[in-house]
Amino acid sequence: ILSPHQFGFQSGKNTSMAFISAVHKIVEVLEEGHVALGVLLDFQKAFDTVQHNILLR
Repeated sequence: ILSPHQFGFQSGKNTSMAFISAVHKIVEVLEEGHVALGVLLDFQKAFDTVQHNILLR
């Protein structure tokens, strides 16, 4: 069920490995002469900050 690209909830995978994988991909793209762009989102407690009446609409 879990993607091999997911690092959470899998034995033997951790946040360090996720970071190394991301850096590797960025370097790979830059070496090919392309532009690398990252969007980082932090969803911790995000649901708690949403006005639930707006979400339900």
